[in-house]
Amino acid sequence: MIRHNFLTDADAAQKFIDGVRRLKDPAQFPWPGRDGLSIYDSFVFWHHQSMMLMTPPNQNDRNAAHSGPAFLPWHRYFLITLEGFLRRAVNDSEFRIPYWDWTADAELSEPATAPIWSNGNLGQFAGSDWRVRLEMSLRTGDLRPVNRSLQRELGDAGRLPTRTGVRMIIRDQAAYDTSPFSSSSAGGLRNLVEGWVGSERIHNSVHVWIGGDMGRSSSPNDPVFFLHHCNVDRIWAAWQERHLNSSYLPDMTAPDTLQFHRIDDALYSIYEDTVTPGDMVDYKRYYEYDTISDLTELQV
Repeated sequence: MIRHNFLTDADAAQKFIDGVRRLKDPAQFPWPGRDGLSIYDSFVFWHHQSMMLMTPPNQNDRNAAHSGPAFLPWHRYFLITLEGFLRRAVNDSEFRIPYWDWTADAELSEPATAPIWSNGNLGQFAGSDWRVRLEMSLRTGDLRPVNRSLQRELGDAGRLPTRTGVRMIIRDQAAYDTSPFSSSSAGGLRNLVEGWVGSERIHNSVHVWIGGDMGRSSSPNDPVFFLHHCNVDRIWAAWQERHLNSSYLPDMTAPDTLQFHRIDDALYSIYEDTVTPGDMVDYKRYYEYDTISDLTELQV
């Protein structure tokens, strides 16, 4: 089961668009017990809640899914869970979420006019019938009900990461993560990919560059969230293939202050399944990518 580039596999791209539209419809895929909300909306809620669950509680940095080692396995689990619903929505047992290779767009003179944003692709979700029903309040930080169109501010701030920058991180970072396992970790793949340190600010910079709803804890309101994180996951997969002897960190000898982030801790979920970072390490149990060689061939 292969995850393909959104722009080179028209079938996967159209199935993703059709699938998220169906999951967004409360009539077709209602979120049980939540009137007027859909299964898609549950992913917005889930992501927001993960960011409100601080670990440990007496600090404002690391939460259950960000600014710590679980960032990559939690989002891998998040994507795999959505994939399961999408396969039902499009009636295709082999469907996998495509990725958006934003390093290709970074090479364009006008990335905001790249093909991904055309009306036939992801452009169709902004200012249209796609409704945001839950949003993070910029004043209080709480999640609140709304009924409005999707907001984007393409290219108003930041820049997209470069392929060379991504390749250098994959080449140079032998450790998955480093102490103190937070946004201040100076080295390790995870923090450089998440984007709290380094010149590329890989994951974070894409959220900033898109802006609007992608700048909130309710960022899965924008379907591009999943294409973006699929590419982030592809970077992790490429690093795993290059550093076969490097392991996920931390293990269970780490203190309880790293709850949700140790290898056998349960990842935070609103669903009943119990999944750990260790369960997410071997991505080939679930899918492969059409290519990762473009991320591992360094020419500088």
